Amino acid sequence: MMKSEVKLAVLLFSMIMAIAHLLTYPAAWAQPVQHVYYGYVPPSTDLPSLDELVEGIKVNFTPPGGHALLDVVAYRDGTRVELYDVVSGLLLNSTLLNAMEKATFYVPYGTYFKLVASARVGVLLTGGSSAYDPGYFSGVATFYPSVEGGFRGKNFLFMPAPATHQYGYTMDLVHRNLYVFALEGTDVNLVDRVGRFSASESLKPRDVFGAVLQSRVNQGGVSAAVGYDAVFKLTTTGEVMVSSVALGALIYVPALTGGYVGRSFWAPNHATYRQTGRSAVLVIVPLEPGKVTVYRRDDMSVIAEHEFTESDVAERRYWYLSLGIGRFDTLIQSTGDISVLIAQTLQEDSPDFIGDGITFLGSRPNQEVRFFTPSMAVVFAPEDQTAWINGQQKELKRDQFIVLGSGVHSVKGTGHLIIQVIAPGAQGFQKWGHYLIEPADVDASYPDVPELFQKGIPILLYAGIGGLIVIAAAVAFILLRRRKK
Repeated sequence: MMKSEVKLAVLLFSMIMAIAHLLTYPAAWAQPVQHVYYGYVPPSTDLPSLDELVEGIKVNFTPPGGHALLDVVAYRDGTRVELYDVVSGLLLNSTLLNAMEKATFYVPYGTYFKLVASARVGVLLTGGSSAYDPGYFSGVATFYPSVEGGFRGKNFLFMPAPATHQYGYTMDLVHRNLYVFALEGTDVNLVDRVGRFSASESLKPRDVFGAVLQSRVNQGGVSAAVGYDAVFKLTTTGEVMVSSVALGALIYVPALTGGYVGRSFWAPNHATYRQTGRSAVLVIVPLEPGKVTVYRRDDMSVIAEHEFTESDVAERRYWYLSLGIGRFDTLIQSTGDISVLIAQTLQEDSPDFIGDGITFLGSRPNQEVRFFTPSMAVVFAPEDQTAWINGQQKELKRDQFIVLGSGVHSVKGTGHLIIQVIAPGAQGFQKWGHYLIEPADVDASYPDVPELFQKGIPILLYAGIGGLIVIAAAVAFILLRRRKK
């Protein structure tokens, strides 16, 4: 199929399901809502038989055709988890988990679903025939939510997303599924669920720490990942953000201050494979006029700058920045509010050829979010509310959703809104995945960290203070000797 036909087929299928949802909208569930995660499973190629390490023992399983994997990791003992189809209201599955236990559900392609949990959980949705292939073009990029909520923190429990080319004959081709960014000086400690693997590292502000962790591989695949289980715990003494930087990134980037609208972002985008039309790109949408500067994380040199005007905001324009091939660890700073998408293209370096992949973002009550999608998006309503979608007022009931087409969209509601962006790319869905979010991840708020954007300030400051101390000590020593004489 041509790319335009792939996009049209996905959009038509989604709209049919959305109409069915509106016609058969179920009554509210009897169980009170606590922590709710929404998602849509795009039609894609089938997952193959997979190998996974469970407490040091290799376990093989074959997902049924036409299904994706929904992995749920519990943060607390006694966590009740229920999976619903939001179109029919049917309960699809349920389980009870203790801390660091994982359950895997099979979810049919084309399903709009919600996962309801009695406490916060980590939820990873993946699919496609090459997502878990340990070879060249596999892997899924995502940010890992913290245990407390949001994407900054000191405690993370997660199943790693699949990495890219685990056994690469050169490290240039390996894309890690653990990538830790230090917002302040910190010690990092990592351990697998069974305690047989552990690692530690000390980081300065703006440093990173990476590894390839056990996830899954295609049956019989060669894995170079560390760990004896597919669940890990990461703890730090200072605040960090944690991501997977696998090939084919499609991530709406959480702001350093929380939520998905902000003025400062850490946006890693790794693309080292030279393929036709492959490029790491940024898509930045303004909510206010202002100047945006993109820096390299390591030396804070400027990669590019762009000025948004009032007319840019009024006409919903965006900035498409193509970075090319390489490992781009960027820090982004803006004088006005923006949203940031990191992505990669294939076949052609163009916004229309972003993908394949899915990603999530959200808005707080009474907060406008603007975002770009190359194909389609689904807006879920976790609460009854009035919403404004591209300026049009709509009354939404809890669990209702709206399907949007390609382009830049404006979304705002009196309650939370969860948005899923779907991008089949040039070839349709071959590998895709992302961690799901809930309102607590959108609501999390943090103080800004402007010192991260000061080139060389921490080192020069400490060196300058140290130099002054040495000079002062030398002068005092000389004066003291003179007084004694």
